[in-house]
Amino acid sequence: MSKENLVAACGLYCGACEIYRACRDGNTVKLEEIRSGLNTRGGTSFTMADMQCDGCVAQRELNAWCRNCNIRSCVKHKPGEAVCSPECADFPCTLLTKFSNDGMTHHKEIIDNCRRLHKVGLKKHAEQEEKRWLCPGCKQPVSWYDKACAKCGAPRSTKIFKLEYDWPPK
Repeated sequence: MSKENLVAACGLYCGACEIYRACRDGNTVKLEEIRSGLNTRGGTSFTMADMQCDGCVAQRELNAWCRNCNIRSCVKHKPGEAVCSPECADFPCTLLTKFSNDGMTHHKEIIDNCRRLHKVGLKKHAEQEEKRWLCPGCKQPVSWYDKACAKCGAPRSTKIFKLEYDWPPK
């Protein structure tokens, strides 16, 4: 899979998504923990099959949480666009602004991410995000809410946002 497929339509980096990471790492315990947290938080009833994900624009499996994303739907209707563009007359639109301000720490980056990726290009942005979301110790991928690397225990990088709360919610 190309690195560009891990940049979501909203500008998030799917390679650091807890659901994506747990799927890629075959971590069914973590996936079940996330599923349970989402069901509790959202009043939903996701199954483990609903949790399978290859990233927002990979056009294969997409987890149920992201499947009906309005931002993703909007971008799909704009020819030649894979990600929200600062060149769009409505940028940053109500959908992006609301998502950015919904209280989820990792969502706060999306508008700046969209601006940056359109400045440097999707490929370079994907490469930069991939590097940013590596453990500073062993260089293994980490996710948005990892406090420390699951492999070596190194604390999260200072190049990524400060954690404001635990995920998934208890």
